[in-house]
Amino acid sequence: MNGVLSPSVLVTVLPGPDRKRTRTCYRYKVVYRDTHPHEPGCVMVWEVTGGREPYQIALERQEHGRTKYHCTCADAAFRSETIAKHSCKHVRGLMECMPPGDGRSAA
Repeated sequence: MNGVLSPSVLVTVLPGPDRKRTRTCYRYKVVYRDTHPHEPGCVMVWEVTGGREPYQIALERQEHGRTKYHCTCADAAFRSETIAKHSCKHVRGLMECMPPGDGRSAA
């Protein structure tokens, strides 16, 4: 069940925060959108709710045009340091909801 509520809100079902990883609805709300999205820097920021606590995901455009996601969850903070190209479930869920060409192939 992946869907769009409005142009600025996405909803998807992901494994939840409990030990059984019970499937839970997560909501992604756009809280920032750059007026110059093709220039290097922060392109968009989403607030993610549905788990134990809210998180933020930022989409960064780098100098050479590649994009990179950053999530404030512990999984992203700790595993991305040790596992190359690791994405947390929040970023993977967002990428599944986004149309092709909107940073979907970004790590």
